[in-house]
Amino acid sequence: MRWAAIYRDLRGRIRSAGTFTTEKAADKAWQRAEFRIAEGRIGDPRRGRQSFRRYVEQEWLPNHEMEPSTRQGYTYSINKHISPYFGKMRMVEILPSHVREWVAELKGSGVTPATIKNLKNILSAIFTTALNDQVTFLHPCKGVKTPTVAVALWQSSRRPSR
Repeated sequence: MRWAAIYRDLRGRIRSAGTFTTEKAADKAWQRAEFRIAEGRIGDPRRGRQSFRRYVEQEWLPNHEMEPSTRQGYTYSINKHISPYFGKMRMVEILPSHVREWVAELKGSGVTPATIKNLKNILSAIFTTALNDQVTFLHPCKGVKTPTVAVALWQSSRRPSR
């Protein structure tokens, strides 16, 4: 005989914390699940096991509020520069070292510093949402530097006329 550890999530939906060989183990499991909810740690660790590509295409892009032209630019940038590198990786496996390697790879392939900065901003927006939604518990873009973007001389020497 097996025992199911059943609890209700924040929306009142019935969830399973697994099946167990003893009633005591099942009781402990549903109590732990409810305790995590009460602590605010409501994320399902399985959500972090999804691929980056799946998260972006099925959760982030469809639900991220932005202008249509911004969505078009983001979609192009994600498909051209971000998903080829991170697409198959699991969300929880992406670390700052991977982001640094990606930035170095972009730089090595001749992508301009301004484009690299823009791409990292898009990646950072994706991971900010994933962190807020408890898909990941680490923001891999934090602390990662991008190449310096040169400021045009005419911009820095312009003074407002009086």
